Amino acid sequence: MLADLQPAHRAMVHFALQQALERTSANITQQLQCLLPFVSLKKLMSDLDGETVLHHISLYKHMPWSHQQAQMLFKMTQRTINITRVSLLDLGRIAGGMSCDWLKLWVNDSGFSELLQFITKLPGGLRPGLRKCIVVELRKRPDIDLNDLDPSFAAGLPLTMMEHLSNSSLISVLDHVRQHFIDFLQLPRHKQTALVEKAIDALGISENGLTGASMDTLGPFLPFMDRDVLVHMDREALKLRMEELKQYCLPSDTFRQIAALLTERSMLGDPKTWTVGNVEHVGRLLFTLSTQQIRSLPLGDLGKDTIEQVLMSQWLWKNSELGKACSDLKGLREKMNGLTHRIVKGRWWMRRGPIPSCADIKGTFPSAWRSYQLNRMKKRELKMCVEFIGQDDTLDAEQREALWMELRPVYKPVRQLKPEQVLELGCIVTEMGERDLQAANLSSLAVVAHLGDLNGWNAKKMRAVVLGIMKRLKQKPEELGVVELVSFGHLLCGFSSSEMSRLDPFNLSVAALFLGEMVLPCSEQQTEALTSRLSNPLGFGPVSSWGSEVFTEIGTLAAGLEDMVLSALIKEQVEGLTPAAITLIPPRKLAVVFSATQLSWLSSEQACAVTEEQWAELDSEQRQALGMAQYEGELMLEHR
Repeated sequence: MLADLQPAHRAMVHFALQQALERTSANITQQLQCLLPFVSLKKLMSDLDGETVLHHISLYKHMPWSHQQAQMLFKMTQRTINITRVSLLDLGRIAGGMSCDWLKLWVNDSGFSELLQFITKLPGGLRPGLRKCIVVELRKRPDIDLNDLDPSFAAGLPLTMMEHLSNSSLISVLDHVRQHFIDFLQLPRHKQTALVEKAIDALGISENGLTGASMDTLGPFLPFMDRDVLVHMDREALKLRMEELKQYCLPSDTFRQIAALLTERSMLGDPKTWTVGNVEHVGRLLFTLSTQQIRSLPLGDLGKDTIEQVLMSQWLWKNSELGKACSDLKGLREKMNGLTHRIVKGRWWMRRGPIPSCADIKGTFPSAWRSYQLNRMKKRELKMCVEFIGQDDTLDAEQREALWMELRPVYKPVRQLKPEQVLELGCIVTEMGERDLQAANLSSLAVVAHLGDLNGWNAKKMRAVVLGIMKRLKQKPEELGVVELVSFGHLLCGFSSSEMSRLDPFNLSVAALFLGEMVLPCSEQQTEALTSRLSNPLGFGPVSSWGSEVFTEIGTLAAGLEDMVLSALIKEQVEGLTPAAITLIPPRKLAVVFSATQLSWLSSEQACAVTEEQWAELDSEQRQALGMAQYEGELMLEHR
C-alpha cells in the first residue's frame, strides 16, 4: 500500500507507523519488518551496526532490502567480520549489497560458478552496477555455463552472450519475462527486440506470415517484434485479436506500422470511412494513427458517446499497472485534442465554440476546452465539476487562471478557505494571486503535501506560499522536520538559497529518500544549496566519502551537485546515479563534468537515460564511450 502513495503521503504514513511502533515496542527488528523499504540510510546508519545485523541475521537475511540498504548492511557486516564465499550464503538478501571489488576476489575460485548462481537467484534482482560487474567477469571466464544463471539475470545479458543460451534456457527466460512483464519494459529497446527475436526462434515461429496461433503464443511480445516481421501478420487473425492487442504495451517505434496495418483496405481501410463499430473495435489503438488521420475521422457521425468511450478506454489503460509502466504514446495529447476538437469547436456558426456542461467536461477532459469556454460555464455546472477539473494537471496557466477568476467569488473570503476546499481546487490553486496565497491558511500538512505535489507554480507564487505557511507554522527553515520537508516537495524551491543552507542536514538526509523521487523546479543555485546540506557532517558527510548507495538514495537530488563535485566522482559513485538523475543534469553541464572515461562506467540503463539534448552536447569521444556503455561494449547499433 505505501508504495502506491505519493512521496509526501508515504512519508506521513511511514513516520506515523514508526512512532506507534516505538511507543508499543522497543524492538527495532519489529519496526524494520513493517516499515523496511522506507527506512532511510541515515536511520539505518544511526540505528544499526555490523554486530546487530549478524545477531539478527536469521531474520534480516529474508527481509526485502532495497539495493542501497543491502549495500550499506553489507559494508557494516564486512567491517565486523571477514566475509568469505561460504559465509556470504548466510547473509541471504544482504549479499546483494556486495561490492564489485569483493566479487572480483573470488573470480578465480573453484566455487565462483556456484557463487554466481546464488547471487543471480536473489529475490528483488541485482542493482545495475553489480550486474555490469558480473557481466565483465563472465566475459573473462568463457568456461562458465551461462545456462546455470537465473532466468531473471539471463534476461538482461548482452546480446552476444545471449547467443550462448540453450533453447530450454531461452524458454525459461521468456517464461520469466512474461510473468514479470514490467521488468521486460524496463530493458533497453535493443534488448527487447533481441529477446523477441530469440522467442521466435526458440518457439519455432515462422516469420513469413504470423498465424493467429503464433500471435497467441507471443502474447504481449507481439508489438515488440521487428517492424519487418509485423508486416507479415495474418490480417484476419489480427482482426479477431484486437481486444488482446488493446491490452498490450505498444513501443512508440511501431505506431506507424500498426497504423499502416489498421488502415489497410483488407483491415479497416481509410479512417475517413470508419464507422462507429470500427472505432469501438480499435478503441485506444486509435491513438497509433497520426493526428492528421484522427482529424480525418467522420467525427460528426461518430457521436459524443463513442469519442468518450475511446478516451475512457485510454484513461483506464493508462491507470492500470501495465499502463503506468508503459511509456506514453507519442503526441498523445495532440491526438486526443484532434479527437475531441469537433465537440469542443461545435458547429461552424458557433464563433466561440459551445459552453461546456460538467457532463461535457467529464466526457472529454478539462484541458480540451479553451479558457474562454471554461470561464463562460454556468456557476452551478462549474461548482459541480471543480474537483474533477482540478485533477487535470495538463491544464495550462491561461486555463487555470480563467477557472480561478470564475471560482474566486465562490470561495470568498480566501483567508477563510478550509483545507478540503483547497484540496478540491487541485491544480487551479496555482493561479491564485500572491496576496491570496499569503492570506490563505495553507499550513495543514495535508494541504502542504497537496500543494507540494503540483507542477504549475512559478517562482514568485512558490515564494508567496512558503512565506504564508512558515508564518502560520511560526517556524524557521532549520526547524522543519522530515515529514514537513517531504510535504513541501516542489515548494522547497520557494525557499531562498540562504534559507536552504540553514535546513537541518540530518532531517534533510532522511527526507532525501522521498525527495529523490521528485523533479524539483529549483534554480541551479538552490539545488547546489540543497545538496551542500546533504554533504554536511550531520548529513551524509563529504561527497568524496559517499558510496554508490548514497547516490542511489538521494535519486534526482544528485543532479544538483556542483560541477567540481560531479567531475571528481569515481567509478563506484557514478554507478549509484539513478537514470532519473542523469536525465536531469543540464546538457551542457553533463558534457563538461563527465569525461569519456566516466561515461564508459555507466550501466546500460544509465546510458539509455541520456536525452537527445544531452547527446547533442557531447564530443565524439564522449559519444563513443556512451554508446559502448549503452550496448555493453558490443558492436554499436545506429545511435539516436
